[in-house]
Amino acid sequence: RRHHEVAKRARADVDLHKRQTFTNARFTFYDVGLGACGQTNVPSDFIVALNVEQYGGGYPGPYCFQSITISYGGKTAQATIMDECMGCPWGGLDFSTGLFDYFASASEGVLYGTWWFND
Repeated sequence: RRHHEVAKRARADVDLHKRQTFTNARFTFYDVGLGACGQTNVPSDFIVALNVEQYGGGYPGPYCFQSITISYGGKTAQATIMDECMGCPWGGLDFSTGLFDYFASASEGVLYGTWWFND
């Protein structure tokens, strides 16, 4: 019975677990500016746009200003959620060009890596 209650809560709870790791996540990049979190950023800022399914409702979104760690190709970086990505799949992130360039050349276009929320 206890397991049933946990499963029932898990299905109804759309919040992300902070310790959840997103593997094989799709990473792209975009031209930053005024983001959905209400702040203007520049390309050199290490920021991301969180996919629309995980972004959540309200203004600013519940994950705005959250710090995350991204890992790709043996490198890691910390970034901040500052925007919403309408075209990103579940788990996917859109990077500022500066953040993308830290990991790979823009000519790569799309990367697949891992990310998680920082505590």
